[in-house]
Amino acid sequence: MLPTILLSFTFLLPAAAAQNPQDDIAVPLGVIQDEGDYYTLDLSEVDEGGLTLRQFVKICQINTGLNFTLDESASANVRQKLDNKKLLLYGTKRIHKDDFYSFFQIMMKINGFVCVQQGSGDLAVVVIVENIGGNNTTIKANAPFVNEEDIPGFADKPGTYIYTVVELKYADAQELGTSLRTTLGAGSGDNSAFMALGGEQAILIQGYGPFVAAAARMITVLDSKPDIVQPEFRKVRLFEASAEELAEILSELVNSLQAVPQNVSGNNTRARSSSRGAGATSTSGIETTVTAYSQDNSLLITADPDLMPSILDLIAQLDTTVEDPQSNYHLYSLQYLAVEDLNEALEQFVDAAEQEEEQARSNTSNAPQRQGVVVEAHQATNSLLIMATKSKWLELKALLDTLDRRQPQVLIETALIEVSSDFSKEIGIEYAKVETPTGDTQKGFAFTSVGISAGDTIGEARLPSPTAAGLTFGIFDGEDLGIPFILQAAQARNDSNILSVPSVLVANNQSATIESSDEIPYQTSNAVQGAVSADVAYAEAGITLRISPSISAEKYLRLGISLEVSAFRGESVGNLPPPTVTRKIDTVVTLPDGATLWLGGIIRNDSTENDQGIPYLSDIPLIGWMFGSNSKTEIKTTLFFFCTPRILEDFEELQDISEKGKARAADTIGLGRLRMIDPEFDLEYPADIILPQDEDEDGEPDTAHLNLSSFAQPIYSTSGGVTDNASPESE
Repeated sequence: MLPTILLSFTFLLPAAAAQNPQDDIAVPLGVIQDEGDYYTLDLSEVDEGGLTLRQFVKICQINTGLNFTLDESASANVRQKLDNKKLLLYGTKRIHKDDFYSFFQIMMKINGFVCVQQGSGDLAVVVIVENIGGNNTTIKANAPFVNEEDIPGFADKPGTYIYTVVELKYADAQELGTSLRTTLGAGSGDNSAFMALGGEQAILIQGYGPFVAAAARMITVLDSKPDIVQPEFRKVRLFEASAEELAEILSELVNSLQAVPQNVSGNNTRARSSSRGAGATSTSGIETTVTAYSQDNSLLITADPDLMPSILDLIAQLDTTVEDPQSNYHLYSLQYLAVEDLNEALEQFVDAAEQEEEQARSNTSNAPQRQGVVVEAHQATNSLLIMATKSKWLELKALLDTLDRRQPQVLIETALIEVSSDFSKEIGIEYAKVETPTGDTQKGFAFTSVGISAGDTIGEARLPSPTAAGLTFGIFDGEDLGIPFILQAAQARNDSNILSVPSVLVANNQSATIESSDEIPYQTSNAVQGAVSADVAYAEAGITLRISPSISAEKYLRLGISLEVSAFRGESVGNLPPPTVTRKIDTVVTLPDGATLWLGGIIRNDSTENDQGIPYLSDIPLIGWMFGSNSKTEIKTTLFFFCTPRILEDFEELQDISEKGKARAADTIGLGRLRMIDPEFDLEYPADIILPQDEDEDGEPDTAHLNLSSFAQPIYSTSGGVTDNASPESE
């Protein structure tokens, strides 16, 4: 019983609360006439007060049988507004009975009211609400959903607010929705709107019937299947150009001819363009391919029909005879520089330049791509293999011509002088008394040792040290050659001058090294897994000179000098190399051409004093020296370095210096030996330039003449003016 009671209450409550809004409405006679299938509306029969909208609602209710109600909310106050507003219509209006409700909706919408149906069938009620600001939630909340195929039926119902969804077949929902909002002005105050349903590839439309119908028709037109353009295929035979090379070039050129913009559907299919001629572009979306067919030197081309004429025109222009073909491969032979010295620096420079150009192109729109530069070194021919375009090659060639120039050379004459002074003094006395026992008699012994004697094989006396220098004497005692004491005194002085005069010729900005060293072997031992193996190593000492000249624009010389002088001091001890004394100079100087640089004054002063003796006795004044030995050593070494660099601009100066050097060598080693090195060298003397002449041909010289050809080279003479007729065979 409870559900039945509640149901009855639900139906009775609206009936009790509702009032017929049209009971107190009086409709003027003659306003509407029934003429069969039509109604004729004539407002001229109404008095001067006019027909109110509320009366117009009553007329529609009577003639259509629809149930109307009003929005009676306090804020709406629709009843009063309908009473105050008059329906204005000039002339007589004849309306088909089926269209009368649509006409009613039009007139109500014109006057700012909308009919919203709530419920359906027998429960349907039409609520009249005021359309204020185009954002009435009641209108939107009660709008019916209309299927796509039923939309045309609402084209003449401007007062009916509806929803619908239109499915798309080809177009993109997002792009099309944006275009429709721009074109139809949706959302401009009449509650109409578009919403793209991207996941469903559809568009939701809401608005009044005519708007929705118009939008649906426009979508149908825009969502049409595009024209499908079939690609065109051509095989083009080439007569002059290479198919492989031309295919690569065409592929790059076609990229600039073929533009593929996005259409509204967002797909890769494009509308066919009708433009033709040089530079024509296609928007069909067909990919252009150019393939080389090497068997008959042909090109296989697939392209849009609109783009094909432009491609064929390009082929005709490129497939021509080239009288002077230009190659991107170049060989640059270096004359003065070593390829390994230049290659790495050139590659780094080219890479940095290409990066800067690439950065500049990236900041410019539609900048064309450029071929890079490749540089490889070929050491066998001292050449650079370069791949570059003509413009890049000309730039690189100009740069290489500037770099690969003959550099002046520098003749560096040096003198290394080492002055040494050694002084040593030694004095000492040793005592010894040893007697061989006889019978049962016991003998005593005593001796001192201060390093000036050594024991003999007899064991009872001592012998003088075989390496002792200076004066050594003693007293013989007994028949067994015993020496009770030994006196040794020595003094030594050693003064030496070591002169090294090396000269070297070096190119500008290069380095020269001069080494002169001695090696002393010493024994080493290695232990591997318990086994000890002996080996021989070498300790090295000598002179090492490194000079790096650099010539300035004003002919000044910047010299980087590294001088190291080392010498052995002592002998090897055990597995250790002999001690070495090293002096080193590192400096950078600048001096004029031909000037002499002096470096040195490196002085080393070593002083050593050694005392050995009997305690207390050796400390006695005046006679303490008799009970020990004293040695004193002083070593003083001074190093001087002289350097004279000369710039040689041409080879004539070098030839003159070489000839002088050969002449000095001939005086030292003889002309015959020198000719083993240079067979063309000829050493002439003043007497050699006067040649005998036999004028009467009797075998005897009658006169002499001067041989002027001998002045073509310098004249050198040996000491004493004796001609050296030595030859390689006579040496």
